[in-house]
Amino acid sequence: MTMPFQRPIASLYPPKAALETAFQAVRKARVPQIPDVVLALRAELNRSEPNVKVVADLIAQDLALAGQILKKVNAPIFARRAKIASVQQAVMLLGIDQLVNLVTAAVIERMLGDAKGSARVVWESIMEQARVATTIAGLVECISSEEAYLFGLMHDVGSLIFADLLENYGYEWVLRFGSPQSLMEHERAALGVDHATVGFLLASTWQLPEHLALAIYHRHAFDYRGLEDSRVRSLIAVSQLGRYLIALALGNHEQPELLTYRDHARQELALDEDEWAALCKQAQEGGWSPLNGMG
Repeated sequence: MTMPFQRPIASLYPPKAALETAFQAVRKARVPQIPDVVLALRAELNRSEPNVKVVADLIAQDLALAGQILKKVNAPIFARRAKIASVQQAVMLLGIDQLVNLVTAAVIERMLGDAKGSARVVWESIMEQARVATTIAGLVECISSEEAYLFGLMHDVGSLIFADLLENYGYEWVLRFGSPQSLMEHERAALGVDHATVGFLLASTWQLPEHLALAIYHRHAFDYRGLEDSRVRSLIAVSQLGRYLIALALGNHEQPELLTYRDHARQELALDEDEWAALCKQAQEGGWSPLNGMG
């Protein structure tokens, strides 16, 4: 039986009119600019032959950022076999792509982590989803833990914008957590655009990879398995499965949208029964707390 919320993907990219509305919403909110170091790192990453020394030097110029990165790369959730003691060592062991993903994630945390009021409710949920996404990614080969963590931070960043613009948005966020389509309908009714479109716009503006921006835009889709780029599908699957597992921990996981999320994501990620059982057990035992994650 086809559920009423199962809508086909009409286009790979947001319509121009939706992006224009998203831009107007972002202009009204307090959205910080991405620091130059991230733009410089991504520019180096996009070169035909990125320079490891240039990447390490760019990070090392910001002592606070370098310290934050070393703390992150050694966090238990990433399950390193040995402690990484320097930025240079991190570049060599992780590769430029994944280190730049971690730097971007660290900068976004620094930019957005002081949220207050309704935005704080959304931010704490985003952080939890990022930890869950990282844990899931550790079980599969199709996505790195570092990229999953960055995506986990970014995929609901549009909701932080709405929390700044809409009264009682934190309440709506919690109330509709198990029904994302209902939340987006609420957003469209209030501002003419949804958080997935705003998230796509911000990811593009901050020069994140295109496949990550597309995964943000389609993260609530139910037929994403037809998308050609396997990286987009993997990110969406990790995100949707994470949402289901958080709802499982809260005892609010039997809603139709979440069950569809679970079934499609398990198939896309090819999780075996033991891996799935372990994830469910971890969720039910409160395994997504900051003490077990990034903090």
